[in-house]
Amino acid sequence: LKAAMPGLHTFNAGSVLLQPVADALELPVDKLNFISCMILSIPLSLIYSRQLGKASELTRQVYQLVIGLAYCWFCFGGATKHLLWNCVISYGLMKFAPAKHIHWLVFMFSMLYLTWVHFYRWNYIEVYSIDITGPIMVTVQKMTTLAFSIHDGVVKKEDELTPLQKREAIKQVPGVIPYLAYIFHFQGILTGPLTFYTDFIHLSRGTHIVKGPNGEVPDPTSEAISKLVKAFFFMLIVALIAPRFPITMLDRTDLNPILWVVLFWFCFMMQRMPYYLAWYFADGIYNLSGFGFSGYDEKTGEAKWELATNVFAWKVESAQSFKETLDAWNVGTMGWFRRVAFDRAPKKYRTLSTYMLSAWWHGIFMGYYLTFLGGAIMTLGGKGFRRAFRWRFLSSPSLKFFYDVITFIGAKLVLAYTTYPFVALHWAPSIAMYQRLYFVGHILGLFCAVALPVLFPQPKEEKKTNGVEKTVENGKKVE
Repeated sequence: LKAAMPGLHTFNAGSVLLQPVADALELPVDKLNFISCMILSIPLSLIYSRQLGKASELTRQVYQLVIGLAYCWFCFGGATKHLLWNCVISYGLMKFAPAKHIHWLVFMFSMLYLTWVHFYRWNYIEVYSIDITGPIMVTVQKMTTLAFSIHDGVVKKEDELTPLQKREAIKQVPGVIPYLAYIFHFQGILTGPLTFYTDFIHLSRGTHIVKGPNGEVPDPTSEAISKLVKAFFFMLIVALIAPRFPITMLDRTDLNPILWVVLFWFCFMMQRMPYYLAWYFADGIYNLSGFGFSGYDEKTGEAKWELATNVFAWKVESAQSFKETLDAWNVGTMGWFRRVAFDRAPKKYRTLSTYMLSAWWHGIFMGYYLTFLGGAIMTLGGKGFRRAFRWRFLSSPSLKFFYDVITFIGAKLVLAYTTYPFVALHWAPSIAMYQRLYFVGHILGLFCAVALPVLFPQPKEEKKTNGVEKTVENGKKVE
């Protein structure tokens, strides 16, 4: 059957122009193509912001669209057809389907198309490469979010919308060029993160920045350089350190248990480095384009450029709970989950529906489902632990410090434990590792979620001050 099916080129038929260079550098050509496009985006972003700053909205959109399509063709060749099919049919649904149904029609079609792509890769492609799947995943977020925004703007009354939905509601289906430019703009087509149509249009029109109190227009150059420097720092780690610590090292049985636990944490920290590299680079490119302004800091008055920020690496690595980790990780995708799952589901199913959508969107490997099922347990367990114990440690700085140390260590181990199947991908190695650890994470998570609230109930006065959770999303607090 495999021989009768199309080959790897179905999802990756990129250019081999740089093959001699790739051979000399001992790099796969797909990775070199990707890196080349990212680096080329630096001068192209400067041209967009400085040379086309006063150009027409259409000119700026066509510039972004043409370069984005060129990137897709250079990296993926004919496989770009999957992006186009998904994009064009979804647009047709937005344009011609009943407005009260378009959000779910676009969601189901684009997600089912993505599922087919995931199934093909899972069933027929045995060697990993950078292929069209990643851009499809990003564009699915854009198309579904846009469809929900149109539904909110056309069908719903204003008093039925949350503040976030009001800000992003759209009163009519965009024109073809603005839509395609939003989907394919070169700054985010390869790596994301998700940006929202209303913000994209403000950038095209030059209305995306609010002047400071003295009338000054903030300049993102220094912020962009800072993010690009971070990206190159993570590039060094990815090239020099991460390859020395594959997760296969965890198969060793000759290590001291404490040393093994430290290795467990460190190996999974190294797994996050490529994501930091790609997301900081993309964030820097967006900022060089002039995009990303998210208001002014309340304390310092300085401009913030977090609208295209997809990760806060320090917050991830220093988080004291599983929830804090998620709030700082893949921020754009978390915003998408919020808009199409969490805010739309019945209250008691919000956490579960969010994690199930996350697993579905990521792919059909069983490891994803094990990770996100475990993530739901850890999230609920973390809430139970915090409500049962945190208030007991606030009476003195020393007790609070002790609590912070314990929760920091716990958060790192929970993160590594929960994400092991995500990296292992398959059922057998994931279950084997959990059996080796006696499913201790799942047992403790369920215990904290179910038993702790009963055994150590939280006083009523503490519930009043500790019951509201706020999340930072693209530089803005949302409840």
